[in-house]
Amino acid sequence: MTDEQHNKDSPAAEEAEFEASLISDAEGKLVGDETEVVPVETTPAQAREVPKQPAWVGKVLGHFRLLRLIGEGNMGRVVQAQDINLHRIVALKILCKRLPGVDNKGHVEQFLREARAAAQIEHPNVVQVYEINQHEGWWYIAMELLDSGNVKQVVKAAGPLSVPRACSLIADAAAGLAAAHQLGIIHRDVKPANLMLTRQGRCKVTDFGLVRLDDPNDPFDFTRKAVGSPAFMAPEVILNRRQTSAVDVYSLGGTLFYALTGKMPYAAEDLKKLLHKHLQEPVPDIRTLLPECPASLAALVTRTLAKNPADRPSAADVAAALRAEAIAAQPEDSGALTLTGTGSLHALLASRMRLPLTSRIRAGVHDMVRTRPRTVLALAAALTIALATLSAWLYVAHVRGGPGGTPDPADLARLFPGTPETYGLLPPGALPKAIPASVKGPPAFSWVRSVAPGKYKFVSTRSGRRFYPADSPEAVLIRTEDLVGYETAEAARADGKIPAGMDAVPPKQ
Repeated sequence: MTDEQHNKDSPAAEEAEFEASLISDAEGKLVGDETEVVPVETTPAQAREVPKQPAWVGKVLGHFRLLRLIGEGNMGRVVQAQDINLHRIVALKILCKRLPGVDNKGHVEQFLREARAAAQIEHPNVVQVYEINQHEGWWYIAMELLDSGNVKQVVKAAGPLSVPRACSLIADAAAGLAAAHQLGIIHRDVKPANLMLTRQGRCKVTDFGLVRLDDPNDPFDFTRKAVGSPAFMAPEVILNRRQTSAVDVYSLGGTLFYALTGKMPYAAEDLKKLLHKHLQEPVPDIRTLLPECPASLAALVTRTLAKNPADRPSAADVAAALRAEAIAAQPEDSGALTLTGTGSLHALLASRMRLPLTSRIRAGVHDMVRTRPRTVLALAAALTIALATLSAWLYVAHVRGGPGGTPDPADLARLFPGTPETYGLLPPGALPKAIPASVKGPPAFSWVRSVAPGKYKFVSTRSGRRFYPADSPEAVLIRTEDLVGYETAEAARADGKIPAGMDAVPPKQ
């Protein structure tokens, strides 16, 4: 390589070329009329605390104003930018023009494949691609900006995730991968750093840079190359064998292992030994690092890391099983799977059935994943049955009671404080005692006891739709504070009321 060529390909030269290709926006004219740049006075100490940004910050690439550098690597850089037309903040993934030792046309084509593959997948758990374009030879992808970090960063900063949190996030990722697999798209680089987090606490899959399309006409054949991240690489990738969607499930299982324990499934001193462990060593038991891990979850992790791709569940199966694990791992008083939000019904019913509801639902889902055809329809049917069973249990506990047909008064007093002592204690089919004939007159709350009808011949309630004759049995049941009186039926109709017994007529449009 000549000195001239070396200087042309150096990072400093590429940086200068990139800056020279941009449009200056020093006056903010390209941002839009609704955006106002407000200067902020800072002290010298404050000014020193501001991180230094590249010289191209504030300039325009295409129709995107570059705001700050998020990160950069060998292939290019990721920049936070603003769409000048839509005023939308995006992440711009900008490809380097030249890579030493790499065919320029080939790496541009691979860059385009990433954008096109991600753009095909319309799913809430896959990062959305807005646009792919180029500006003076600089190719870029405009995509959804997620600024809450990724699973790797969270685990490094805060340690292993709780079981319900890890299961919920990895279930999101599994759902996104299942959508990709349905389109014949294999990610092939699933790892904690590629699972992005939203501010709402959800997870989205990103970086389809090593994607493989299930298409015989696909010109990019990676099946003879071991590409991906070694710490999460499936055995068939290492052996250059046929690659299916099962490679993503293996990597996802390793990511789940990492999220729960903070450690990789396999660790070694060098790459050769690490790959050998993926191929030969038994799947590590996660309970050696996480003793409180449920047995069903530990079994799921083991199955996702199976050496044989045929022994691994599908991504859709993993998503369904992890959803059940996340629900089952919630604290008893979290309100999960209860209708009251307090967890009290859960505790009451579980004590009567000798088995927690969440355990039954979790067992049902895992049984479906193991024994039924691996389809989303079957899993949905299992969840539907479980919810229907839950509704039946709630009915039995609150309507029919325990073995004797009558609920425990102590339970009723705790669940429904302030109610009469006899509330809910009548056996099924029994009727309350009739009011003795000797008891006459309107109830204590009735308006008849405190308001003389006077000139009012008809009465209604303030929020009611119907009106009644003042001496009718229904009128006696109107409370004093709700009473509205009318001299004539026409006056009641003029107020929007209708006679009792008449069907309501919808108002004219």
